[in-house]
Amino acid sequence: MVPSQEPMQSAEFEKPAQVAQTSKQKILFFSIAGVLASLSIFLLGGWLLLQNQEEPKEPFVVVLPIRRAPPTVPLVEGFLEKMEELGYQEGVDVVYERTEYIESTPEGLAQIRELYRSHIAQDLDLIVAVSNVDTPMVLEETKIAGKFIPVIAGDMTDPVEVGLIESFQSSGNNLTGVAEKRNDTLERALDLFTRVVPGIKRIGVASDGFMVSGPTAPGPAYLKALRQAAEKLDIEIVEYTTIVPPGHGYLEEVEKVFDNIQEGEIDAFVHLPAHLYGNQQAYEHEMTLRIKAVLMLPAIEYDDKTGEPMGLFVYGADFHSKGKQLAVMADKILRGGVSPSEIPIELPLKYSVAINLKTAEAIGITVPQEILELADVIIE
Repeated sequence: MVPSQEPMQSAEFEKPAQVAQTSKQKILFFSIAGVLASLSIFLLGGWLLLQNQEEPKEPFVVVLPIRRAPPTVPLVEGFLEKMEELGYQEGVDVVYERTEYIESTPEGLAQIRELYRSHIAQDLDLIVAVSNVDTPMVLEETKIAGKFIPVIAGDMTDPVEVGLIESFQSSGNNLTGVAEKRNDTLERALDLFTRVVPGIKRIGVASDGFMVSGPTAPGPAYLKALRQAAEKLDIEIVEYTTIVPPGHGYLEEVEKVFDNIQEGEIDAFVHLPAHLYGNQQAYEHEMTLRIKAVLMLPAIEYDDKTGEPMGLFVYGADFHSKGKQLAVMADKILRGGVSPSEIPIELPLKYSVAINLKTAEAIGITVPQEILELADVIIE
């Protein structure tokens, strides 16, 4: 008898089908998981991108010089030119607060201080000043306001001696910039001047009452250095002064002083910086033409009415170049986050000699060829 066989369990017949079904489920599961993982990565990446994406930066706010001075225009021009070269687009990367230039009269200085005070009350990134006249105001007003707003100045004179900074290496405050050591500059200027016009023995200056006074003012420091340089060359300094305060009647006083200077009193005249009357350089120029003397200036100055350059001889720092120096410092402060006290005070990189041949012809002076070859600017 053939043994009977038990029928196969139904599970055995269903096993292959179940395996196939399970495989499909796994594939579907992993597919869905893969999609979800990819979607998660995509969403996470997008979230991280949004988190890391910087918000558009507000442009830096920079206050440009307010005080009117001979170096202001070329200084600002050089500064703006270099800032653009450094990638600062006005209105996008930087906003410049511009103000019409104000004279250095007592009323004007009070107005300048008030404007600085108003600017400092706002959100600022940098203040650009000019000289020993306006820079102390900015330092005082930022200190009063309790704000460490960086300040750079382009025409400081002997800043350590007058108390603006602790040292050339580190100011010790919120100031940096370009400065001159006046004695060194004056000795060189007077040496060249006496080579242009040999035989100078008496030099006139408009001193007390004609220039901004005070411990940080550049005029008195310039006069002191001029006296010291002149003494070495055996030259006498003749001072013309006034006790009439700026204001009503001051212009008449300026005219009277210069009109009373007679031919033979002096051989030359030196213009002192930071004069109180705006167009004083024109009166000095007209006076020297009248008495056949020569006029030396520390910077090229123009007659406010005619636009004509004044004087015969100019020796001083190139202010356009100094403006560019300031821009490099500004970039370190604005983008580099460097404190002004960490940026050493610099000396001017370039000095210029200017000769006005039109003036030389008017007073009968022949400028030596060797001086003309030294000149950076020749006005014809």
